[in-house]
Amino acid sequence: MMTESLQIRADRAAERYISGCEPGCSVLAARGGEVILKSAYGMADIENGIPVKPEDNFIIASNTKQFACLAVLMLRDRGLLALDETIERFFPGFPDYRKKVTVRMLMNHTSGIAEYFEDEYWRLNDRFALADTAEMIRIAATLDDKTKFEPGTEFSYCNTAYVMIGDIVRQLSGKSFGNFLETEIFAPLGMDRSFAPDYMDQKDPYQVEGYQYDEALKTFVKVPYDMLEVGYADGNISSNTEDLLKWHDFLYRGGNAGLVSRETLKELYTPGHLNDGTEINYGFGIMTGDLDGDHKSVTGHRELWHTGGTMGFISRVSYFPDDDVSIIMLTNRNGIDRDGLFGGFAEAVFTSIRDGVI
Repeated sequence: MMTESLQIRADRAAERYISGCEPGCSVLAARGGEVILKSAYGMADIENGIPVKPEDNFIIASNTKQFACLAVLMLRDRGLLALDETIERFFPGFPDYRKKVTVRMLMNHTSGIAEYFEDEYWRLNDRFALADTAEMIRIAATLDDKTKFEPGTEFSYCNTAYVMIGDIVRQLSGKSFGNFLETEIFAPLGMDRSFAPDYMDQKDPYQVEGYQYDEALKTFVKVPYDMLEVGYADGNISSNTEDLLKWHDFLYRGGNAGLVSRETLKELYTPGHLNDGTEINYGFGIMTGDLDGDHKSVTGHRELWHTGGTMGFISRVSYFPDDDVSIIMLTNRNGIDRDGLFGGFAEAVFTSIRDGVI
């Protein structure tokens, strides 16, 4: 019996979650830097009947965080800050916790600063939808006058901390966060299709529409383009699978290492620690293992990865160092079974490798 191709296996995995008339996804897999799978499924624009193409852009949401951390490390290497200095000089108007929280704690989610996505703060959601970064910083300073725990003693995922990281980049570089990414990271790496808006009047012309399912209407509805979708340094990048493979080539495979040293790059995916030395499965914007009940790595394969989710978009971007395999999945469907779909693609890839198909 003929062994099935990787493409057939990937198509079957996608069919379990995406029909041709629903929002879809773009997926790319590479082994040793060489593309072995590049496919697209579902619709980029339901209303106009436009299907997703492999080269389309999606908001990558929290996968932005690893780029934000590289920006900080670049500024550190230029002597402009220290990771273990407190944030007091950057945010003098914040509560007293500014004297205990360090830049490193912002980067590895151990600051304890209030999370602006938590339910108790969604009473401000109208402000979030319109607030630029400067306004978000003012909001962040008022969310709570103390941290949830003593800084450095626990891990607690915090988007607010990354909004603050973006402002640190602005203060030290003299450029907006988006402009810093585009001029100092995207351009040198040849990530020509990647885009990082700072304001709602900036929209990526290559970006697909984002959707969420409306239970009352029993249909998918388009997500409005506002700051909750555009995002801040916690999740503002839109990109495509090919550009993110260029990022992986740089980050993990030693390509174009001129921006920073290999030692600096490795800091991004080296597990962090709490004050007492306890290791956490998170580096700087990259997960290094299972993180919690909602973030499980692929069984049997060491994985360096991150997920992203915002209004209308979900992503999972993973590198498997022992296999030298990248799998990059971007979707425009809020609420899709992220790990089920990704797991199907991963199974297709690793089974094909095992069977000698690729």
